[in-house]
This record gives sequence, C-alpha cells and structure tokens, in this order.
Amino acid sequence: MAKAKRPPTWLEVGIQNGGMRAAVTAMSYAYTWAVTREALGHDPSAEEVAKWWGASERTTYRDQAAFRKAFPMLEDPGRIYASEEAREALAKHAALGDRIDQWGRERRERREQDGVKAFLLRADVPT
Repeated sequence: MAKAKRPPTWLEVGIQNGGMRAAVTAMSYAYTWAVTREALGHDPSAEEVAKWWGASERTTYRDQAAFRKAFPMLEDPGRIYASEEAREALAKHAALGDRIDQWGRERRERREQDGVKAFLLRADVPT
C-alpha cells in the first residue's frame, strides 16, 4: 500500500521556486507583511511594512523581490496566513508591537520630564 503524499509546506514551495536563501527571505517578508496587515487593518504596501517594522525601504523591497521569486503564483503573502489560527497568532504579534511602541513613547516622555526636573533642582554650592 502506497503512502498518501502530503502537500508541500510553503517553505518547500519557496525553495523549489527560488532556492533556500530566497525562500527563507520570502517567508520572513511574508511574516512582516502579515503582522503589518493585522496592525493596520489593510493590505500594506512595502513602504508601510518598512515603516511599521522600522526597516529601510530598500531592504523591504529586496525582501519583497525574494518573495516574488519564491512565490510567483501569489500576488501577496495573504494566502500563506489565511487560516484563522494564523490570523489569531498574527493579531497577538501586532498587539505586542503596539504595546512596545506605547511603552517606548511613555519612556521617552518620562525621560524628557525627568530632564526638565534636573534643571529645577536647587544647587548645593556656596554663593
């Protein structure tokens, strides 16, 4: 009795089409694109992906090119992360990114306030 052939993983498809390096880069781009989509609520452009992740647009465009090489049959990474399970995980990652951004803003504000307070401290020097 012959074993049923399992469908290939997305990584295997990417390797077959573009090689190992392009496939790994493509999967990384797909993840960043998908998290950005969850955070913004729409399919993001490469510029939006770069901005959300704090990456250079140039690098993001290179990663997008690797995605297109590895997955020429896909217009964007949406199909890779189409399952409900994947969308839930991405939503958690996007929310974590938002919380980290908020923490950073609050920390910068506290640091600025503390810096101003230092100017108002009484000098303990003889006059």
